[in-house]
Amino acid sequence: MSQRQSPPVTSQHLTQMWSELNDRYFAGLLPPIDLVWSRRLTSSVGMFVGRRGPRPRLDQDGHRPPTRREIRLSLPLLHQVVQRSEYGKQEIVSTLAHEMIHQWQYDILKRRPNHGANFLRKMTEMNRDGALAITIYHSLQREVLALARFAWRCRECGRVYRRQRRTIQPRRHHCGICRGLLQELVGSVSRVPTDSERSSLTTRLPSQRPLQPLQLSFTF
Repeated sequence: MSQRQSPPVTSQHLTQMWSELNDRYFAGLLPPIDLVWSRRLTSSVGMFVGRRGPRPRLDQDGHRPPTRREIRLSLPLLHQVVQRSEYGKQEIVSTLAHEMIHQWQYDILKRRPNHGANFLRKMTEMNRDGALAITIYHSLQREVLALARFAWRCRECGRVYRRQRRTIQPRRHHCGICRGLLQELVGSVSRVPTDSERSSLTTRLPSQRPLQPLQLSFTF
């Protein structure tokens, strides 16, 4: 990615978008949050982060400092969308709105962010007036594949995980769908397994010690 690539929307404009969405769809109840353009986020267009790093120690008054929260937007992916589509700016707004629903789950509902029933109800409510087009799954497969250098495949269900960096450790991580073991793919990572190849990967391996979850934050 070119170092000269600049955000398609300025930080000031992004904050204004967040404020307007907060007032319109959340009654202004969402607390302020950091909005970050991420050059490293390449497997999804957005991410809400509610916990980061080790648990902070208590301060001198016995209180635990507030955990940093932020919404990250993918600079490389959304930059491509804006370049090739007249609806690119709308994609940014809808992506931000998606992550704000996760913030609403975390800050207002005090629940673990997910794409469950309360997310779907809020998404439907926000899409009703036609100003937004929030979805659960983005359709930027071509853009994601163009940036992916490494890939791992679940040996149980065949799900492929692609990353720009070697951040997945098969000894620690497992498939987020079926908890199967992961195997790094060697060679081209842009090829998606066929249905027949997926069905051939159904041999269950002997169970080992519990593995750590692969998803550490909530991606879109």
